[in-house]
Amino acid sequence: MRFQEIDRKHSVVITGMGVISSLGMTLDQLWSACEHGMSGVGSFSLSSGKSPVSYAARTNEFTGHISNFGELDEQHKKTIRKGLKLMSREIQMGVASAQRALIDANIQSGSVSSSRVGVSFASDYIITTPDEVLDGMNACQRDKKFDFSLWAEHGMTKMTPIWQLKFLTNMPASHIAIYNEFFGPSNAINNREASFGAALGEAVDIIRAGRADVMVVGATGSRVLPFNLIHYIQQDRMAVPEDGETPESLCRPFDLSRKGSIPGDGAGTVIIESAEHAMKRGVPIYAEVLGGTCRCTLCYDRSGKTESMPFQTSDFDTSPSNMKKSIISTLRSLLRKCGYQGEKIGHINAQAGGDRLYDAAEAQAIREVFGSEADSIPVTSLKGNLGNPGAGGGAIELIASVLAMKNNALFPILNNRTDDPDCPISPVRKFGQASGDLFLKICAQKIGQSSAVLVRRWSEQ
Repeated sequence: MRFQEIDRKHSVVITGMGVISSLGMTLDQLWSACEHGMSGVGSFSLSSGKSPVSYAARTNEFTGHISNFGELDEQHKKTIRKGLKLMSREIQMGVASAQRALIDANIQSGSVSSSRVGVSFASDYIITTPDEVLDGMNACQRDKKFDFSLWAEHGMTKMTPIWQLKFLTNMPASHIAIYNEFFGPSNAINNREASFGAALGEAVDIIRAGRADVMVVGATGSRVLPFNLIHYIQQDRMAVPEDGETPESLCRPFDLSRKGSIPGDGAGTVIIESAEHAMKRGVPIYAEVLGGTCRCTLCYDRSGKTESMPFQTSDFDTSPSNMKKSIISTLRSLLRKCGYQGEKIGHINAQAGGDRLYDAAEAQAIREVFGSEADSIPVTSLKGNLGNPGAGGGAIELIASVLAMKNNALFPILNNRTDDPDCPISPVRKFGQASGDLFLKICAQKIGQSSAVLVRRWSEQ
């Protein structure tokens, strides 16, 4: 390849992967679902009350039981089991995916230098659940209405002391580091759907800078918990079924008839390490990560704002054109950073959630960056299978593309059948197309934050 070649000593490789998803909780299950076009979307209801949607891609197989965390030794089982009460569902999924990835990478207690292993973990904002605050809210009723003035005296005292620990976004990284006694660099990144690429790019840079030999990099997210679901419905176009439509057919990324996304949840983790370290350990290598980067084109209207309240979330520019600018900036920055010199991109794994406007913006960004070459770059996405798991989606999709490269077979975009002139790309519609030796993963969210990573097939030469 014509890349400005990285010194072999500074190559960063993937040696372990773990996944918690509606398509399965093992790599074999995930790949089988990709190969056979299986969907994780199904009927959905909330245990805490009436659900505003009747369908979702929830990871029902994940219950939070210790058996979901992989083949752990007894000490790890004991430690993690004790900590489960301190974890929300998203945190549990993130920790479980990380433990599975560590097992896959053959990293066991004492097998690597603890001071040289770090954690970079991404998530959405993690929201409390109704049952955590119900007693406190009931204690603040006055004339059958919630009275916030009563909260400090009557409501807060009903909250469990460990409540906040269950929902802090730095806790996935914290738990993973503590349970495995990793003392290297640790960070938490919270850029919603754009999170994973940012976390992976930072972790690659940490290894290249010599600050760590190994990094545990993952992301977790949920759109199916009660308050998360309310936010999701307020901020995204939901695909509403019409007569004769099944839940599995609702999300249609890049398709002419697409009409919105569906909620999901899940988590994924990859173990990356310097190639030199991996080869000394004698472990199999999945792929090489050439680099990752993130960019933001955040814009907001300052008119009428004061110094004490300069902006609100609603003031951010969530237009498709702003997301398009962000993706263009991110891709150009990544290609420049990695020394790209026109090499053939084997495929692109897109954000593509099924929204009419934002899918088009992403496709047009790809076209602007690659020009006519975009005609021959296969583009795929797993959102038709997975729904939108938030931050976790980027990690799961990257893992799927690594498996596709391993098997040299691309998976199709589920439910994509008809070209849309507004999406000038080449969507994958049949299983088995060659994956190529190099792929690009895009992670983006609507307020102008995006990230991307470039991964290629590992060669021992």
